[in-house]
Amino acid sequence: MEYRSKYSNLNRIHWNERAPVHQKKYVDELVLEVAKDDFTTFDFVEQRLFKKIKLSGKSVAQINCNNARELISVKKAGADRCVGIDISDQFIQQAKALVKASNVEVELVCSDIYELGDAYDNQFDLLYITIGVLGWLENLKAFFDILDKLLKPGGQIFMYEMHPILELFEEDSGSKIVNDYFNSELYVEENERDYFDYNAIIKSPSYWFHHPMSEIFENVINHGFHITHFDEYAHDISGGGEFLSTQENRPPMCFSLIATKAGGK
Repeated sequence: MEYRSKYSNLNRIHWNERAPVHQKKYVDELVLEVAKDDFTTFDFVEQRLFKKIKLSGKSVAQINCNNARELISVKKAGADRCVGIDISDQFIQQAKALVKASNVEVELVCSDIYELGDAYDNQFDLLYITIGVLGWLENLKAFFDILDKLLKPGGQIFMYEMHPILELFEEDSGSKIVNDYFNSELYVEENERDYFDYNAIIKSPSYWFHHPMSEIFENVINHGFHITHFDEYAHDISGGGEFLSTQENRPPMCFSLIATKAGGK
């Protein structure tokens, strides 16, 4: 039975409002960059871990792919079939333009991940999850149920995400802790600044869910995945923790995790 979140369509409206802001801020220039054979969004962590994963010939899905710029990088790095899934029809339109400009083949699916159905079950060697995906998910158990269905036996999850501890700190300066790490209540924000263009105000509300590391690990373990890699880093990939990056004493700001589904050779 599919899980349905009452907040998904509200967040779709929010993301559709962000899309033209991003288009104007950086995507128009990105169209030119993705055409290059050596285009990549990978930082030093992804370069190292994708080398370990060995992308060549693998079928890859990026969950909540935004405009698919990272997935284009995955394809150019040697992956075989690549599928991007995102709830925002406006960002999927951006993704189509970027894919066309990139001269690579990437399939794009506009869908709430909770309502994806069974059309893609057991089709992927790798699921790629990065930068700000988990916080939009109301129910992590239902999400990992879907990941389990999508993966072939022996397939892998590669997660490179912002660390949930970042949500503790006051947004502008990080000078004090303003949120409880163990808070499970819904966060609602309205009239917030866009993270690419601080001069742009996104009026429609967003609905955000805090998931501590213990909840993430609990779902990985309870779904029978074998963790083969985990690390934490003192650099910011979210764009929301730059105030902490220059401090002498830093919390973890992002993490990487690789986990394998049982049943492979």
